[in-house]
Amino acid sequence: MANIVVSGEQLQEAFREVAAMVDSTVGATAGPRGNTVGISKPYGGPEVTKDGYKVMKGIKPEKPLHSAIVSTIAQSASQCNDKVGDGTTTCSILTSNMIMEASKSIAAGNDRICIKNGIQKAKDVILKEITSMSRTISLEKMDEVAQV
Repeated sequence: MANIVVSGEQLQEAFREVAAMVDSTVGATAGPRGNTVGISKPYGGPEVTKDGYKVMKGIKPEKPLHSAIVSTIAQSASQCNDKVGDGTTTCSILTSNMIMEASKSIAAGNDRICIKNGIQKAKDVILKEITSMSRTISLEKMDEVAQV
C-alpha cells in the first residue's frame, strides 16, 4: 500500500473526525453508568462490551488515514495500561478531547507551538498536583487491596 501524505486542513479534519468517533464510542462506556457498545466481528455475531479498551481496539475505520490516527490513540491507551494496569478508557477520552480542543484552537488561528507548550505546562501542573496527593501505603494495605 502506498504511503498517505496529508497536511493542513485535510489532516485536521481527519483528526477531528477520529477524535469525535473515539469520544462517542469509547466515552459511552465510561463510569459505572456507562453503556455497552456493540463491535462487529468478521466471524460470528457482534461482541457487546462495556470495556472501553476493547471498544478502542475494535474501531477499524475504512479510511487508511483514520485507521492510522485510531492506532495512535490506541497506542497511548496501551501505554497507559502497560504502565499502570488501568485507565485506558480515561486515556482514550482525554486524548480525543485534547485533539478536539487543540483543533478548535488551531482553527481559531492560535500558534501550534504555543498550543503544544500549553499542553506540556498543563501536564506538568497536573502531575505535580497528583504527586502531592499521593501517599505511601504499607505492604499490608496493598495486600488488602489485592484481596478485593
